[in-house]
Amino acid sequence: MIYTLRYKYLFNFLMNKKKVFIVLFVVLFFNCKDNRNTIEVNKGEYQERPNIIFLLTDDQRWDALSYVGNENLQTPNIDELAKQGTYFKNAYVTTSICAVSRASILSGQYARRHQIWGFSKNFTKEQLDNTYPLLLKKSGYTIGFIGKYGVGNQLPIDKFDYWKGFDGQGTFNQKDDQGNPIHLTKKIGRQVLEFLKSQKETSKPFCLSVSFKAPHVEGDPGYFLPNKAYDSLFIDTKVTIPETAFPDFYDHFPERFTKNNVARNRWQTRFSTPEMQQESIKKYYQLIHGVDVVVGKIVEKLKKTRQDKNTVIIFTSDNGFFLGEYGFAGKWYGGDPSIRVPMIIYDPRSPSKGKTIDKKVLNIDVAPTILSMANVQIPETVQGKDLTTLIENPSIGWRDSFFYEHLWQSSDRYYIPSTEGVVWKDKKYMKYFMNENTDDIIFEELYDLSSDPQESKNLVNKKDHENLKQIMKQRYELARKEAQ
Repeated sequence: MIYTLRYKYLFNFLMNKKKVFIVLFVVLFFNCKDNRNTIEVNKGEYQERPNIIFLLTDDQRWDALSYVGNENLQTPNIDELAKQGTYFKNAYVTTSICAVSRASILSGQYARRHQIWGFSKNFTKEQLDNTYPLLLKKSGYTIGFIGKYGVGNQLPIDKFDYWKGFDGQGTFNQKDDQGNPIHLTKKIGRQVLEFLKSQKETSKPFCLSVSFKAPHVEGDPGYFLPNKAYDSLFIDTKVTIPETAFPDFYDHFPERFTKNNVARNRWQTRFSTPEMQQESIKKYYQLIHGVDVVVGKIVEKLKKTRQDKNTVIIFTSDNGFFLGEYGFAGKWYGGDPSIRVPMIIYDPRSPSKGKTIDKKVLNIDVAPTILSMANVQIPETVQGKDLTTLIENPSIGWRDSFFYEHLWQSSDRYYIPSTEGVVWKDKKYMKYFMNENTDDIIFEELYDLSSDPQESKNLVNKKDHENLKQIMKQRYELARKEAQ
């Protein structure tokens, strides 16, 4: 499209000016510079490329939306994005922890390629230059960042045109510009509206990345801290408890796995009694509702500033969250509550509305999708896929499996067994081991998700499933190599 527009402007220039020697120069320039990373200078070309708002929540599991039938919470504004856009039913992260997943989202790469496993390691200059925001800036976009950055300890403030990001986990207890107390989610919402107002009169396209802290806990070991304005929400509701969150499943994993495990320790402080479990889940949902309120204000502001017809909104989360399953709180491990997330793409330019796609999509698909929408060349180092091709043709050939990984160097304070595995079609194999020694296996899981979506029946030691186990191990080894 950009290439065609270039010749449109060239034709008008030729007809109006008739300065042949200048035209020849322009023709030679365009022929030599037909590169989608080239900064565009024509106002019309800026207007052809969409604005992009990328909304990222923290620890929001896939089923924590009223759109998917969860009757215990209210997310009408996010639901509306799904109704008017594309909802991806089977969206997953390749690593379920904030820092690593965010690095994968920004780069479009598996962790074993970008090599950011913990909380202190930063992108190299080359890696940062090849993240989707900086590639968009190079192509002429105005880029902004608001909220939890989450990758390393060096904030790339000078790289962005608008920066309201913070390092670490941040706190929900904030002050507004007048020094009054304000909840972080509400403050982030105000910053988004401020950014949109600043872009009202410009012809340049923008890409704004918004990273909420919600519904992450406050502090360590942590408690859910929603906006007090939503204290009455769900107060009289008895929320549904996940099937595997009852005592019968506390021994689903062996003692070597669960003893002093961070996930079990944090479960003790959030979900260990029925009363605690009800209160924690309600507050988790209240935090998500707070995000939904902000989403509604963003959509309203886009309409008021007449930016709504050309602004794409992408919504997802950095990872899921255990709400008591197996006696766990947190993420890290290979269960669907931990690795499966919501994913919605709302594109007002698309004639297709309310589409649901059930093929497997990943957090590493975000970067190439955004780059494709902006007509920016996707680096060869990117491992994710462009979701626009899937939206345009849902029957297209697509991945039927993906590799999952979370490597952690355990200590007495933070005992978190490492995880690797593969999800292939409706089957899942995960293995847990110490640190990076994949031979020191603590536990293995094998599930047939078609008959056991709650992952309650581990088939790994069942003799009648030995053949499936071997097939999945082969798939795992293949997927592991492909993720390099």
